Amino acid sequence: MVPTLTEPLSGALHELLTARCLRERNKELALALVAAGNRGEANQLVRHWAGLAGADRRAVPAGLRLTAESVLADGDVVALRATARAGRAVWSLVAELRFDAAGRVVEYHDMLAPWAAAS
Repeated sequence: MVPTLTEPLSGALHELLTARCLRERNKELALALVAAGNRGEANQLVRHWAGLAGADRRAVPAGLRLTAESVLADGDVVALRATARAGRAVWSLVAELRFDAAGRVVEYHDMLAPWAAAS
């Protein structure tokens, strides 16, 4: 006897896989924002430093590096914990991003805490 999926089970399986794909996509989008910030592109994650770049407020200071420490997703919300470094200065950044169906950030909250000077 060959096992077959029943309609209710296949519907539940579809929902589970769809939700997992959405979470994974949103985590990848958050990591793409980290990578964009490291390339010098201004976005929500680097907004604290964009004004430090000089006259062009949309630029990010040279040498600013973000390192994603952890990325967690639940539905359309992603929590990102990152370390930011610029010269000897180090900050801890915790951000919560909510993405819409098209992958755009529709809600953003963060907390930035400076660390003691790196040695």
